[in-house]
Amino acid sequence: MRICILGATGLVGRETIELVERAWPGSELVLLASRDQSMEYDGRQLQVLGAERLEQDESLRGDLAFVALDDAFSERYVPRLLALGYRVVDKSNTYRLDPNVPLVVASVNCSEVKDSVRLVANPNCTTIPFAIAMRPLDQRFGLANVTVSTYQAISGAGIAPLREFIEDNRAGYATDGLIGAQFNPSRYAGNTVPHNGKTDESGFSAEERKLMQESRKILSRPDLPVSAQCCRVPVAVGHYMNVWLTLDKATNQSEIEATLAPGRDNPFLTYVPGPVGEGLSALQCVGGRDRALAGRLRRDLRDETGRSFCMTVIGDNLRLGAATNAVRVASRWFPSRDPELQAAGR
Repeated sequence: MRICILGATGLVGRETIELVERAWPGSELVLLASRDQSMEYDGRQLQVLGAERLEQDESLRGDLAFVALDDAFSERYVPRLLALGYRVVDKSNTYRLDPNVPLVVASVNCSEVKDSVRLVANPNCTTIPFAIAMRPLDQRFGLANVTVSTYQAISGAGIAPLREFIEDNRAGYATDGLIGAQFNPSRYAGNTVPHNGKTDESGFSAEERKLMQESRKILSRPDLPVSAQCCRVPVAVGHYMNVWLTLDKATNQSEIEATLAPGRDNPFLTYVPGPVGEGLSALQCVGGRDRALAGRLRRDLRDETGRSFCMTVIGDNLRLGAATNAVRVASRWFPSRDPELQAAGR
């Protein structure tokens, strides 16, 4: 089996290499990035080819490809990968809302990955844990509306901003400034900033629109009222979400907790009981990188109907929110040797 990783040198690409070696040990890896180079990985020097080689070399044909680069690279190279015989999981935004391309979260709607399908879009890094937590609630009680506030890690912006963030922290915290005035307010270190790129005429940014639009497609709820407000916080890895939701049916916290409990229907969700939120932090999800965490469930006291609640959902944005879900999606075509990376049956 030959597996191509396009974007192998990035944060998500590196995570994908590790997961591929767990899921399909012994596979031949074809690693590509923006240019020819070598990379050190797990004590090994790996050869990485420039992506343009795909357009020149018919010998690079293969079985499975993961694309972990930006939209422009996806638009250019996904059609070529398909022509070379690969089944493709694309992690960019290019195909997510294309009605002819499945947008899939493992354990939510992976039955859409049929043998006849050769291209699947991987959702955004906040959408994946959000959909994992919302699906069982929608199935049992129905979702009437949802509001989400996200607190997203710097690694979601890429390896260069993450390195800059770490260096800025190192320099800034070497001073005695206690209130943080030594930091640049337009950068990430010591700061919380709006995730406001590509804000359109609606006033919502691209990140906010992704969470709203992708969730509707994945949950097969095209008219679901979802609103989101997103920001970046000074954390390296781990996206944190506060969720306010109103259900179609009145219920109580015990029934919701039972619905979110571990089991066959929630294989990639860990529910943490209790209202305090112990065990629900960005660093907690780095300890369980391939699962969503949910908890801190409370009744929304503004609503006397018993239909409204608030809760927390967290996920490792590099793993569950990107590489892990992509590998699980691909396991529908090529079964994984690692059961943790095998997609659920639905």
